[in-house]
Amino acid sequence: MVTIRLRPYLILLAALIVVFAGLARAEDPPLPALTGRVVDRANILSDATEAALSARIEAHEKASTNQIVIVTLPDLMGRPIEDWGLMLGRGWGIGEAGKNNGIVFLIAPNDRQLRIEVGYGLEGDLTDATANLIIQATIIPLFKQGQMEAGIIAGLDGILAALGGTYQPFEQKHATDGMDSTTSEVIDALVPVVFFGVFVVVGLLMSLRRRWDKKRKRYVWYVATGTGAGSRSSSGSFGRSGGGFSGGGGSFGGGGSSGRW
Repeated sequence: MVTIRLRPYLILLAALIVVFAGLARAEDPPLPALTGRVVDRANILSDATEAALSARIEAHEKASTNQIVIVTLPDLMGRPIEDWGLMLGRGWGIGEAGKNNGIVFLIAPNDRQLRIEVGYGLEGDLTDATANLIIQATIIPLFKQGQMEAGIIAGLDGILAALGGTYQPFEQKHATDGMDSTTSEVIDALVPVVFFGVFVVVGLLMSLRRRWDKKRKRYVWYVATGTGAGSRSSSGSFGRSGGGFSGGGGSFGGGGSSGRW
């Protein structure tokens, strides 16, 4: 009889535990300290590699004012890597406030995920499609071979090349040898159509962004239609911290790409 009377209370207690556990998980986890241009919390980089990466990023920043930070995290604490990219970019304020020219290159080795988060101001130079190519064609093959340092170095190479307008993801190969003239003419006629279709699809994909909807309390997808101040979201509520390097107040809106290996 006592057990029957207690059952509703036990059910209520279990429901409250579930609710509070969900609320605790929904809270943004604390950000690591921004200790430099390379924040290796997963300890996968040697001191020499970390110093070399930092020097290259610093030289690029002095020449262009773009801010790039490489971050490694042991794990993602159950959060999507896209959330971490935004939280770090906004919370640290990577990039200059007026230019929003920041990039966060994030690697979570235990979860086998990575992301290139691109600030508003650099989305035209490092597009989502290019970021995805860098991840899939350059970084992931090295990560799958266990070459974490080489993959991160190659990833930074790709990012810098894209920002400089020199990134070449692969060599174009022509396989028309041995074809008759009719087949070659058909291919020549179809190529512009295919490229136009790809251009339209990529343009639509690149216009998709995610932002936090305060009313719905979740991220929602929307189509970016402008580049003015009205289309920019806030730089977040996290405080910047640590070291002699700090962000300049740049903002992010979800541009970039993610990958797994």
